[in-house]
Amino acid sequence: MEIAYGTWESSVHLLPKYMCALSKYNPGTTVEWKHIRANTEMHKTLNYVFWTFRPCVDGFRYCRKIISVDGTHLYTKYKHKMLIVVTLDANYQVLPLAFAIVDEETSDSWKWFLENLGRHVVRGENGVCLISDRHKGIMRAAEDLPYFQPPYGVHRFCLRHVCSNFNSKFKYVHLKDLCWATGTQNQICKFEAIMEAIKQKNIMAHRYLAGIAKEKWSLAHEGGWRRGVMKTNMSECLNSVLKNVRRLSRSIIVHLTLLMCVQYFIERVTRGGRMVQLWSDYACRKYEK
Repeated sequence: MEIAYGTWESSVHLLPKYMCALSKYNPGTTVEWKHIRANTEMHKTLNYVFWTFRPCVDGFRYCRKIISVDGTHLYTKYKHKMLIVVTLDANYQVLPLAFAIVDEETSDSWKWFLENLGRHVVRGENGVCLISDRHKGIMRAAEDLPYFQPPYGVHRFCLRHVCSNFNSKFKYVHLKDLCWATGTQNQICKFEAIMEAIKQKNIMAHRYLAGIAKEKWSLAHEGGWRRGVMKTNMSECLNSVLKNVRRLSRSIIVHLTLLMCVQYFIERVTRGGRMVQLWSDYACRKYEK
């Protein structure tokens, strides 16, 4: 079969070959493709590609059941997007779970990405909390997929993004601070008290927040799914790590995600070997404090 690559740069013809080698020499690596049919059965155009590494999938079983997704631009001639998903281990460190390259961040591309995430990474795990910004594509995709709907899982919003959107409409720092304070309260009575304070200052600001489902952004109403994680910092942290490679070819970007994951495991095995206590260093510091 001949595969055309549309607007992807000329070096992208190496990507399928590299992905085949990646799967062959890293057993358990999962790669999924989506092609757009052309005029003939033997000619297709690449649309999306998804990949995840077996050690990352296995590692998810021992991490918090929290995943954070984010998208970032690839700074090349053709403005494609890279989608990533990460989780947190017991030592509060980021573990990458899966990656994808898509043409645009749309409802279709996010649904395809999250569906592959559910099939290949989540795989029947219950109690998973998906945290993201309020991108319409993510919201629609999460609504359509059972992996992120009760009783199997939930979708929650990043509170920092909620506050940022709130501030763009009501440009007043004190109101933004109240919005953050409302979302981080773990007692319903305190949540209601701060909401009332917002109402007294700006009735439209109160209506805006009241229009967002409380369980999506408020710690007091979210039911314990978030495990105290209110932001998507973990996925944005990985984005910053990948920032300097976003001008490179697709095959090199995929290769560098492999090297990054290998390096993470090497460093953490070494660190874990030095731990003499039963708990992780992060948990011990919290306990001692």
